[in-house]
Amino acid sequence: MRHYLGSAHREFLITVTPVPRPKAWVFVVGCYNSGTTLLAQMLGEHPCISALPTEGQFLTDQWPADYTLGLPRMWVQREDLWRLTEQDAGPDVVRLKKEWAIRLDRSRDFLLEKSPPNAARTRWLQRHFENAHFVLIVRNGYAVAEGIRRKAEPHHLKGGWPIEACAHQWERSNEIMLEDSAHLERSLWVRYESLAENPAGELERILAFLGLKVADMPAASGRHWKVHERDQAVRNLNDANIASLSPEDLATITRIAAPMLRHFGYPLLARAGDEAGR
Repeated sequence: MRHYLGSAHREFLITVTPVPRPKAWVFVVGCYNSGTTLLAQMLGEHPCISALPTEGQFLTDQWPADYTLGLPRMWVQREDLWRLTEQDAGPDVVRLKKEWAIRLDRSRDFLLEKSPPNAARTRWLQRHFENAHFVLIVRNGYAVAEGIRRKAEPHHLKGGWPIEACAHQWERSNEIMLEDSAHLERSLWVRYESLAENPAGELERILAFLGLKVADMPAASGRHWKVHERDQAVRNLNDANIASLSPEDLATITRIAAPMLRHFGYPLLARAGDEAGR
C-alpha cells in the first residue's frame, strides 16, 4: 500500500508540475569517476543555477538506470540501450523534463543535470532541451579505470569488473563524446586535473561559458565538498588512484586506451606488449 501511495503521489506531482522553461539547460557530461559529481556540486552553488540532487538517470522512468540493469558504472556493455542522436525518437521528453522539474528550483535561470550515460546522448539532449550547454569533463584514464573497478559493484560478477572493461568504459565514453561534440552548438571541455589544481580559475572559465560571473557565488578554493561519502577539499587524487594499479593493470589499460590517452595528452604508463614490471 505504501508503495502504491508513493507512486500515486509521484504521478500527481508530475501531472501538476509545469514543463520547465529555463534560460538554459546545463549538462555536465563525462565518464564515471571523472569529476562529474564534484563539478555539478560546485556549479550548483551559483545562485542562478539549480542542480538536481543526484543523477538524473535515477529520477526518471524514461531511461534505463545502469545500476538497475546490473551494469553499475558500465553502460558501454549495453551501448544500444543508451546511445541516442538527434535522429532517434527517444523517451517522452515532456515527462522527462517534468520528472526532473519536481526536484529543481524552477525560479532559477539555469537548470543542471549530470548522468555519466549522457556521454552517449548529447546530440539527442541538444535537440530536445532548449539552449543546451554541455560541460564535457575528462580525467586521466588510468585513474578512472581504477576508480570504476574499486567503486562499481556488479552483483552478478564475482570480484567486480575486470580492468579491461573499466578501461574500455573510459575509452568508449570519451570516444563518443569527441565524435558527438562536433555536432554540439555550445560545448566546453574541462580537465579534472585543471579543476582540482585551480578550482577558482576553472569555475570562472565555465561560468563565463554560461554567461555568468564567478563573483556571484561562494569561493570554491579551500571549501570542502561531499563526493561519494568523502568530505574534503578539492585535490587531485590521480597519483593515489594510479598507485593502486599493478604493472599488469597499467599494461592492460594502455593496450586498450592508448589512442585516447594520447589524444588528451596523458602519458602512457606502460606500453602494450611490455612485460609486467619491466
